[in-house]
This record gives sequence, C-alpha cells and structure tokens, in this order.
Amino acid sequence: MRGHRDLRLLFALTVICALGSLITPLGAARVIFAVPLTLIFPGYAIVAAAFASRPLAWPERVPLTLGISLACLALSSLVLNYTPGGIRGLPWVLILVLVVFFCCRSAATRRGRSSRRRNRVDQEADPLPKPGKPRPATVLLAAVALAMIAAALILAQATFDNNNAAGYTQLWVSPPKPTDTSAEIGVTSEQQTTRGYRLVVEVEGEDSPLVQTFELEPSQTHLTTVNAATESPVGVEAKLYLRSNPDRVYRRVSTQLNPAGASAR
Repeated sequence: MRGHRDLRLLFALTVICALGSLITPLGAARVIFAVPLTLIFPGYAIVAAAFASRPLAWPERVPLTLGISLACLALSSLVLNYTPGGIRGLPWVLILVLVVFFCCRSAATRRGRSSRRRNRVDQEADPLPKPGKPRPATVLLAAVALAMIAAALILAQATFDNNNAAGYTQLWVSPPKPTDTSAEIGVTSEQQTTRGYRLVVEVEGEDSPLVQTFELEPSQTHLTTVNAATESPVGVEAKLYLRSNPDRVYRRVSTQLNPAGASAR
C-alpha cells in the first residue's frame, strides 16, 4: 500500500477502531469505534478494490460504501453462525480487519497497474484522478439510496403494534447477594396492549401472602422485594395471574433465602 495514503490511513483507522471496540468497557464509547468499523471501513475498502481503475464520484461512493458494509456484516454473521464459537465480538472484528486489509492490498495493486498504463505520470502523486461533476441521475440515485438506508436504520429501532403478534409476560426472581436476606421479584410485560395482573408471593412461615394488583403497559416492569427475617432457610414462591383469568396461574417462580446466601431454582 506504499504510495496510497488513503489506503494506509484506512487500514490504520480500522485497526484502531477494532482495538477500541474490543477493549472499551462502556457501551456508548464503544459505539464510537464500532460504527465506522462496521458501517464505513469494509465498504470503502471493497469499493476501492472493485473500482481501482475507475474511481467513483462521492455521490456514488457513499451509498455503495454503506450498502456494501451492511452486506459484509450480514455475510460475516452468516459465516460465524456455523463456526464452533458462534457469533462473538472477537471473530467478527478479525473478519472485518482481514476484509479491509486484503481489499486495501488489492486496491493498491490494481491502482499500480492502472497508473503504469497511464505511463506512470507521477508515482508520488495521488493515483486517483479527480472525478468530474456527477450527473443528475447519479445524484438522484445516491440520494434515494441514502434515504433508504436511513429509513432502514430508523425502522430497525422502532417498535410497532401488531394485532397478529403473540405477546408474552416474564416473571422472574433475582437471587440476592450472598450477604442479603432478600430477593427481587419482577414482572415484565411484552404484550401488545396494557394488561392487568395479580401477583401473589408466599413466604414460608408467614400466615398471609403478599398480594399486589397492577397494570403494565408494553415494555414496563413491576418490581417487588421480599425479605426473610429468620436465620434458617426460607422458601419463597411467586405466582402471577392475569386479571382476565384470575383463577389460573399464569407464571410461577420460586427461590430460597437465608442469611448466608440464596439459590434460585
């Protein structure tokens, strides 16, 4: 890649973003490294290799870069899905780095051949000719491609109601810390509409159970903390009923509490 500053810079940034996405513990900071690594660098390298002898104008290069990067992500996830380790961060990053490296090498080789065919005007100069003014049709196609990519990203993050989709509700118990005598019981609704619930928590040794009635909107969570006041192990059982069917247990979880620790089952 000697003499091709853009390719050297591309590969250097790819390595930096790969290391940053692997070692950065914070999710928000990791996005800064992961976005260019997944959505820009692979597509740019592949486009550079494919069109080394006929450079594209920026209105054509930008949507191709984004689209090919997304396609590279999809294909790499398909390959990793059939490997023993599955889809994990490190193999995915290695694949992207290798794709960028070999495509940059290919682009540099093809640019060198193209420049020799042009009688090698100046090896130290940028081998890429200045692209001319893009045609109106090219600008229109680029704008449509960018709009479709933006719409796809927005739709991927949006949640829509679907009358034919089957919702569900989670009832879960979080085991206490080793030094705690309490556990947290949660109800999370992933239904399509607001639902009413009744939660009954029975603690071993107590005469009356804890009963709570509440409503949850989609994606809402209701939390309840249960405490054990004795030094011996105490069993806890939580039953969840739908308000529309109050006589049938809808979900059930249990755990065991004691001052020395707890184990959920």
